[in-house]
Formats: sequence, C-alpha cells, structure tokens
Amino acid sequence: MHTEHVFSSVAFGKWKQQARDLKRSGDLSHHQALDLIAKANRFRDWHHVVTEAKLNRISETAFRSGLVVAYDIKDATESWVPDESFVDDSRVYLFCQNDILAWYRREDEEVEDEEKRAIPSDPVEYMEDFEEWCMNIHFFRYVGPSLPSAPRQVLPLLDERCFFAPMFFWHGGKFIDPWRDLAVNNVLDMSGESEPDH
Repeated sequence: MHTEHVFSSVAFGKWKQQARDLKRSGDLSHHQALDLIAKANRFRDWHHVVTEAKLNRISETAFRSGLVVAYDIKDATESWVPDESFVDDSRVYLFCQNDILAWYRREDEEVEDEEKRAIPSDPVEYMEDFEEWCMNIHFFRYVGPSLPSAPRQVLPLLDERCFFAPMFFWHGGKFIDPWRDLAVNNVLDMSGESEPDH
C-alpha cells in the first residue's frame, strides 16, 4: 500500500536548504546529504521526496490558484456524479486545513447556547475533535478545461455533479462558504445566476 507524504513546497525548500547546509558542514556529497535529510523525515531516500513533492505540488497549485471542492463524505460517495473534470484529492487537506479550522471555530462561536455541542476546553482535545470531524470531508480537485472566473460561477458546475451543495470550496485560493458567501436571502441558487443585494 502506498503511503501519502503530504508536505508543502515551503517544507520541500527547507529540506533542500538543510541538505545544502549539511553538505557544507560535513564530508558528504550533495546526494548523501539529500538522502540523510530524506530519511530524517521518514522517506526512503531523496528520490522518494521528489516523487511526493510533484504530487503535492499539483494539490497545492489547485488550492492556491485553481478550484478545490469539499463535500460531506456521504454526499460525495452517494450523490456525486463522477466525470473527467474533477478528481479525488485527499492531499489537498494539508493546504485547506487552516481555513477549515477557522470556519469550524467560527461555527462554534456563532451557535446558540442551547445548540452548542460539548466543546472541549483542552486545546488538544479540541483539535482531536476537529481532526475526527474532518475525516468526514471528501475533497475534489478541478481539472476541467477552464476555471470559472468567479465563485458564483462554480455553483452550476457543482450542481451538474451533485444534488447537494458543497460544504465549502476554494476558488483561486479564496475560501468560500457557499451558504455564508453566496446565498441570497438564505437561498443558495445553484444556477449561479442570483446576485447578492447591495
């Protein structure tokens, strides 16, 4: 079974710099230094790091400048109609998790007292609850011919593929909560035609 090693381009750059520093400070070849850094970070060798970095770069690029969609796992498995325009992408979670955590915290703060779930006061427990909740999110990366130019134009694209609206999505690196950001008078028009009142 293949284990995914998900890391950002920043981490990859740091590891390359660490290998250069290691080479300068010791009696190692560049290749040996790279392999040592790779093994210190639980990779087989530097080639393994490079292979994973290529896969991660695709997910990171989609997050920063493309389209990534998050659905509840049930909706994604039971209602999503697959096609060539979207691919499953679990790696993208690393890049999305800070936005999701901010959304999760905001939801906790805005819920009425009688509806609040038991929120652990211990930060470690809170993060464990968050991580467990995130296991119910499924990510798709858009690989279609042209990226919709605005977040509202993403909605019809998703409506063609799923009966349900997404939990949230990232369009050109911007986090979109459809119900908060695109709904008009508490109605989310998946046709993408309604414009918000100004």
